[in-house]
This record gives sequence, C-alpha cells and structure tokens, in this order.
Amino acid sequence: MIYIVIVSILLLILFFIFIYLYDNFNIVLKNNNNKENIENKKEIPFIISVKNYDDNLIDIINKTNISGIIINIDNLDIESLDKIIKKIKRKIKRKIFIAIDQDYKNTSSIYYDKKFKVFSSYIGERESEEYAYKIAYERASKLKSIGINMILSPICNTYCNEKSHLKEHIFSDDKILASNLIYSTVKAYKDNGLITALKYFPKYYDDELYIDEDTDNIESIIDNRETFLAGIKAQADIIVMPHIKDNYKYRDFLFNNMKFKGIIMTDYINNDKNIINYAVNVLSYNYYKDINKLKNIIENNIKETDTVLCSKLLRLIKKL
Repeated sequence: MIYIVIVSILLLILFFIFIYLYDNFNIVLKNNNNKENIENKKEIPFIISVKNYDDNLIDIINKTNISGIIINIDNLDIESLDKIIKKIKRKIKRKIFIAIDQDYKNTSSIYYDKKFKVFSSYIGERESEEYAYKIAYERASKLKSIGINMILSPICNTYCNEKSHLKEHIFSDDKILASNLIYSTVKAYKDNGLITALKYFPKYYDDELYIDEDTDNIESIIDNRETFLAGIKAQADIIVMPHIKDNYKYRDFLFNNMKFKGIIMTDYINNDKNIINYAVNVLSYNYYKDINKLKNIIENNIKETDTVLCSKLLRLIKKL
C-alpha cells in the first residue's frame, strides 16, 4: 500500500514538473515568435533602381538595410556587370536581391547578351513550350553565373501600344499560347533557382503604367487572367503592379480570387503617392539622391510595416 502512495506522489510531482516546463516552453516560444515579428518589422520592403555604381551606392545599401537593387546601368556589357556585382558582394555582408529588368530598354544589351538575345515575341512565333523552357533555363544559368538572383520577367500581358518598347517582350496575343509559354518560362527560371516577378497586373496601360480607372468589376480591367494564372501556377514569387488607384482592391483580388500567395511589388516610383505599405516598393534612381533622403522616404512612408510581407521577404532572402 505504501508503495502505491509513494508512486502516486512521484507521479504527481512529475506531473507538476511537466506543467511547469510546458508553460515555460510556451513562454519562450511566444517570446521567440514576438522576437521574429520585431525582426520582421525591421526588414525594409524597398528595392532601389541603380543607375550607376560608386561607393555611395554601397553606403546606401549598408546604411538603409533595403531589400535589394535592380541594376539599370546604361551601356553596360555582361562582363562589366559581372565585375560590378562582384564588388557589391565583397562590400555587402548580407543577402540582398540583385535583380535585372527584362524590358528596361537600356539594359537589353546586358540581358540579351550574345546567344541570349532572344525576345519573347520570337519565342511566341516558334510556338514551342520546350523552346521557351530551354531559353529561360539557359538565360537563368547565365544571369546566376554573374550574381543575378532575381529577374523581373516574364511579362504576362498580351497586348500593348504598337509603338511600345514592350511589344517585343510579349509572347503572343493568343492567350492560350501565351499562357503555356509563360508557364514554361517561369518553371525554367524556378528550376534554375532564379526569383521571378510577373508583370504587369492588372494590365499595361498606354506605356504610362498608370491606371486611373475606378471600377468595381476588376475582371473587366485585367489584361489577361489566364496568363497571370499560368505564372502563378508555375509558382512565380512576385507580381509587379503598376501605379493604380485603390490598389488594395487589386491586391485583395490577387490574394483571394486568383489565390496568389507570393509578394506584390510596385513599378518604379517617382513620388510618395505611389508608395504602399503592403508591397515591396521599387524606388526610381531619380527619386532619391542620397542616404538621408532615402531614409526620410522610408521613415515618412512606412510607419507600420506589414509583418506578413516581411515574413515572406525574409523567407525569400534566406533562399538566396
């Protein structure tokens, strides 16, 4: 009988020890989660467009803790770009997005260097998903070899102004063909470890990238739902949104209606009214001139950072 009592007391003691440890574990876990949220809030959801390389650029990257850069340096060949990225990586002690823009006219010579000078319109004329995959995979290999880890591509729109520089970067106005080629392109980039950003949701608007329409029927304004869904299905990481009024409406439509789970990015920003707090904001070079101005832009416009966005950003950066 006494043994039963002793065993019961021991079990009771063990039970209280377990409760104590469990509660403390939950407190630690909760604190860690809170710590992660605090760290997430410190992640700056800004990318800057780089028009030249100098020590000031390195200073800006290091002192503002921005998420990344898009290199748009005029008349730069692939070998020179390789050297610039190596310099940046030597002086930056953290992972950042180092991106290139598919349709930026002054960097087309970099992006389509030598045998990679294959435009989307040409791929569309070939009407081959295998060819689209091959070109995208080879392109990703070349870009990654010089340190590019992100590309603003492919373009999911199916029409634009006939005189637009965008025309050669559109696969086709046939939405089924374009969807298949976009899926193959995104898959190839992803298979080769390149971060992808689809453009431009909901549409490309007369080369001005500004949608001033107030509409309740978002379906009626989307350039091509099928092509964006193809890119989402292929697990594109980011969708670029042009300058739009009531952008929350389009954000919610992407997340809730089209089931996009990635990150939204703005197009190049030249004024405060286009800065939004749930997206990665891309600042044009001519919008910031020095560190103090950039810090001021960030502090004045991002008062409460979206922790969900920051969490997505951090996960993406860890993969670099």
